[in-house]
Amino acid sequence: MLKNEFHINDINDLEDKNLQSIIRKIKKITVSPDFFPYRIDFDSKKIYFVIMNHKKYKESFFVLSPGEGPGYLQGTYSISLNLNDVVSAFKSSNYLNKSVILYNHGFCCSTLLCRLLEESFSLLSLKEPPALHDLKSFLQNNTNDDLKHAIFSLHNRSYKRSQNILWKPSDYAFDLITETDSENIPSLYLYSPLREYIASCSKGKRVDWIKNRFIAANPDKIIKYLGPLSENKDLSKTSVQASLYWCYFAKKFNDFSLNGNIVALNSGTLLKNPNITYKLGNHFNLRRRFNIFEGKNINKLLNTYVKTDAYDFNANDRDKMLSEIINSNIDEILEAEKMVGDILDIDMKDFVFKKEIS
Repeated sequence: MLKNEFHINDINDLEDKNLQSIIRKIKKITVSPDFFPYRIDFDSKKIYFVIMNHKKYKESFFVLSPGEGPGYLQGTYSISLNLNDVVSAFKSSNYLNKSVILYNHGFCCSTLLCRLLEESFSLLSLKEPPALHDLKSFLQNNTNDDLKHAIFSLHNRSYKRSQNILWKPSDYAFDLITETDSENIPSLYLYSPLREYIASCSKGKRVDWIKNRFIAANPDKIIKYLGPLSENKDLSKTSVQASLYWCYFAKKFNDFSLNGNIVALNSGTLLKNPNITYKLGNHFNLRRRFNIFEGKNINKLLNTYVKTDAYDFNANDRDKMLSEIINSNIDEILEAEKMVGDILDIDMKDFVFKKEIS
């Protein structure tokens, strides 16, 4: 867990000679991403920042869970500010959107997609930014446009004018789509085929992962949203938890994609054709970057475990692993596919979204 070095009680009174480097960064907080918000405490009305640079952003894949080792939030020096001070600092700044959003339901290669896009385009990737999850939770029961503006703006700062910002919220934050869609922030929904998702959630400790996710998302809310055909299911079964969670995301995507600016991408499409990232870049008007190591780095990403780079792993390994789990649980999976097909009123065979990039 990050240790908070100190709290600054008033950002308008910064005279400490021993903190000049910190003070300079605070004074640029509305434009520079050097201070990254990793936690909001609404009880104490404090917001916590960690000092980052571009390299540390690239190396941080599990920002939602600060910890030690490869992939975790790499920043180490933390300070806190009064939340109201930060909100006030952004009140006079216009939100000139430079961001795109990658929503996902987990276990669908979203980290891989982020890193592939980083190699080809001028991007600052924010992987699982915690403050967006905190904001989503707050807005479920509250309204505060100034706070929303400040948090969105904090995630809209880049190191270069030509650099876009890619948000990859945790699946926890998916309901924030209500807010981001109204702000017309271009979005992509990356998903896995249902049977692959069930298999992913049935692997080892991931059984507890989907159970906890399903409970946190509120089963009653999910069932109410999905309608009567989702009622009276055995909610203790992993296949049911995973299916209803997947279905909730799918239905919400369909509802917002009717008139919104969000499109979908199947993880299978990405893995079979990694060059689709160029199509995504064009769709989101991202700027290509000069990278003489692009081909080499992309090949490495496609052949190592992308969240830590610790060992060899590729699409064939993933397919083999998931196929074994699917074959061992095929009866439950077929039953789950029928349930989801009934709820969404579609044939799950060769399922695609109406607004999907291929």
